[in-house]
Amino acid sequence: MNTPANPADAEPGGSVAGSEATVGSTAVAGSVGTVNSTAVAGSAATAVSAGVAGSVGTVASSAVAASTGTAGSVAVAASVLTLLSVAVAACVAVLGCVACKRCIACVLCLKCTDCIGCIGCYNCSGLRFAFGKRDVHA
Repeated sequence: MNTPANPADAEPGGSVAGSEATVGSTAVAGSVGTVNSTAVAGSAATAVSAGVAGSVGTVASSAVAASTGTAGSVAVAASVLTLLSVAVAACVAVLGCVACKRCIACVLCLKCTDCIGCIGCYNCSGLRFAFGKRDVHA
């Protein structure tokens, strides 16, 4: 209950005369309710917005397909790099040296033994004969 600054301004029931203005602003809030009913009438506009959102959804679907394609390409590249890493690890395990570390794509070509990376460990000789290659250390 509102208490007036001057008791002479009080109305029966103890409310302030200016509180009707507050009720008036509730009426303004009621006009917002009218806007809300307009928004109900604007549900057709909502459907249009949904249509626009639908076309954005179509663009988004294309973008998803594009990113899936890109992710697919990245996955393929990652798989190739994984296979190459495994090949390098296998090569190091067999040769016992790190000469192949200078090559990104180790395919067991054994050319690394002919370069300055060869440290003369002789582990290549058995592997070279297995692949029908000449033993450079013989």
